[in-house]
Amino acid sequence: MMWRTAFTQQYALDVPFISAGMGFFSLLPAVVEAVAPVPVIAAGGIADGRGVAAALALGADAVSVGTRLVASQEAYAHDDYKRRIVAASAEDIARTALFGPEWPDQPMRVIRNRVVREWAGRDHKTPPSSDPPHIIGRTVVLGQAYAMPKFSAILPTPDTTGDFEEMCLAAGEGTGLVKAIKPVAQIVPEMMDEAKRIIEERLVPIIGD
Repeated sequence: MMWRTAFTQQYALDVPFISAGMGFFSLLPAVVEAVAPVPVIAAGGIADGRGVAAALALGADAVSVGTRLVASQEAYAHDDYKRRIVAASAEDIARTALFGPEWPDQPMRVIRNRVVREWAGRDHKTPPSSDPPHIIGRTVVLGQAYAMPKFSAILPTPDTTGDFEEMCLAAGEGTGLVKAIKPVAQIVPEMMDEAKRIIEERLVPIIGD
């Protein structure tokens, strides 16, 4: 998904082609053209310098990085969640609306675990909660203890205990590019250095001096 600043975010999301299933290479230039001259932030599947370079080449002024930074030492995510991101390939990512009830019927990309596999083909919306609710784990939300019902959309943090095969493990299309848990102070410079190298070695020679 691509959007402008917070001031123009709603406008960009309302542009008709945003929901038309367009791919990154078609969508980003279309958004850039539609909302010029406001700076564009590109997000979605950007996990290394190649993604940064591609986004800049397509007209973005900056990038927003999600999954890659979840698998950082500083991220307040459970270590098991981080390890699963590193272990996952692109084929392990599914798009589902299975998880709620805190945020029902909202499509998201997640790592395929047991509950995602079990509900494949029936996950176009969040199933209704049972009564009493089936608790899959416990965590802390906004400083308060929280019992996580089945299909909870709450992501696991260091405070979380329970069955990770039942939990929402959000992860984007760039998951397969994440190879290790590193400090942010290493991840960001590596991404930018790789992007700079690609631009200088591959893109600049194409257009010449």
